[in-house]
Amino acid sequence: MPRSALRRHLQALAPGTPLRAGIDRILHGGTGALIVMGNNRQVAKASTGGFAIDVEFSEQALRELAKLDGAIILSNDLSRIVAAGVHLVPPGDLPTAETGTRHRSADRTAQFAEVPVVTVSASMRTVSLFLDGRRHVVEKASEVVSRGSQTLGALTSLTQRLTETLDQFTSLEVADQVTLRDLVGVAHRYELSRRLSAEMDFLISILGVEGRLLAMRHAELAAPLERLEDMLRRDYAHNLEDPSQFGLENLQNFTPEELLGGQLVAERLGFGPNAYLEAPLSTRGYRVLATVGRLPSNILDLLIPGHSLQELFTSGRAQLMEIDGIGERRARLIRDALLRISESTYARVDAP
Repeated sequence: MPRSALRRHLQALAPGTPLRAGIDRILHGGTGALIVMGNNRQVAKASTGGFAIDVEFSEQALRELAKLDGAIILSNDLSRIVAAGVHLVPPGDLPTAETGTRHRSADRTAQFAEVPVVTVSASMRTVSLFLDGRRHVVEKASEVVSRGSQTLGALTSLTQRLTETLDQFTSLEVADQVTLRDLVGVAHRYELSRRLSAEMDFLISILGVEGRLLAMRHAELAAPLERLEDMLRRDYAHNLEDPSQFGLENLQNFTPEELLGGQLVAERLGFGPNAYLEAPLSTRGYRVLATVGRLPSNILDLLIPGHSLQELFTSGRAQLMEIDGIGERRARLIRDALLRISESTYARVDAP
């Protein structure tokens, strides 16, 4: 099952949503429930008894209807309660590891009708989502917040290390001393940070209104990651015979252990098997000029790829003005950007 599908259904059960509010009322009232999150022909085939009501969904109505025996059927968009008191009789030969009657019925109905089914257990005070033959316990908001805080702490540490690695990388780029090993090191740090950032996105999405504080803190940490992959592609894809083969997305299926393998990471980046890690690489300079120099993209397009980063550092204002589209004002802006890059680089070199 795609993680995106699971996320979508968990979002419908997130704190602050009408469905979650209704389920919380059911738990507070000490009763259980069986809720089918969708309606189609297969749901109809697996249903018997009950009564059709077709009313607008409300948390109060869900709570009251949960007092009846049988399942509650919702519309596909969850905006209406289609039926209540329904007995679900899916095919009994569908595999399930569940033992309780309600959970077995939910699991098999979800498989047969290909719609998510939710069970609310009064005795255990738990909510479970059944989808594609699997059971997902819907965690309490406090538990997800705790897990999100831990993940955020780990992401903070990783992004700090990535920033330090990029600072060193910038110095190497300015000095034209970047090797494949250096690029592999950046790719490794980036992929670890990206994974934790994606995990934070998932946790925040299923927290609903309870995730707003975590979302703000995560946005600050994730901002530097958003453009890094594209910048590295612009800067280093031209080192390959086929630039289209370059891509950090090729590392997404690696285990953490595989990410430590320099040769393997280099191969996935597009440099082929048994790549020489000490091979020198040249940079276009997009990342340095855009992030450290803070030059806008329209000026970058005028400078790159016609001029290397080192050529720009040795160019005076008059030489810059000879470039099409660069006037006195833009030349001054570029020189200021190059000065910021130089000062930043020398400050790191001189730092104890």
